[in-house]
Amino acid sequence: MEQLILYAVLALIVGAMLFSVLGKNIGESFDTPLDPQDALKKLSAEQKSLNQPEQKFEGPAAEGLKAIYAADPNFNAEKFIDGAKTAYGMILEAFADGDKETLEDLLNDEVRETYFAAIDDRIAKNISQTTDLARLISAEIIGASREAKTGKIDVLYTAELATALLDASGEIISGDLDVLSRVAEVWTYERKLGSKNPNWVLCCVKPHENLNGDAEGPDHSPDTV
Repeated sequence: MEQLILYAVLALIVGAMLFSVLGKNIGESFDTPLDPQDALKKLSAEQKSLNQPEQKFEGPAAEGLKAIYAADPNFNAEKFIDGAKTAYGMILEAFADGDKETLEDLLNDEVRETYFAAIDDRIAKNISQTTDLARLISAEIIGASREAKTGKIDVLYTAELATALLDASGEIISGDLDVLSRVAEVWTYERKLGSKNPNWVLCCVKPHENLNGDAEGPDHSPDTV
């Protein structure tokens, strides 16, 4: 297949060169000479469309996902949710560790301000946080929308985790790392569709629900609403 594509490209280039020299083509006539670069771009676009079949969206977020896909044909829901699963663990760990450098590119301005303020508050009180994400049970898209060039996707996470705050000597002052709580929360991600930056950033965290009904402990992810 790759050899056939290469031969097709070569044929286009040779044909374009002959046309520019002879000033005519066999068959249909053209008002303007064929641009080899333009031909290559069209071939690349056609090949890309063949390799990426049209997606089908179902469920409550279907219309929003269709709108996002219409503005950005490179969008893939399955790849997005894979990335969202990774982002969940990365953000929880970075927040607990006070790793602002990692969080910088994963959060929008509003969420970044909230998270950084919580980290600074811990530092001022000379306490640290540990979050153990034992298991990410599920992550599913439950909502999506597009406004102009901005796409937003809501992801419902269900997870088992433990969180605790520790003093300067390492003693736990809040929470319990030996007790796992099952929580559910909705994180919303946004992205400028069609931009060169493919990354979605966290733009909203809705209050999490403790499915075990346990007493509230330290917040593993600050709410933004």
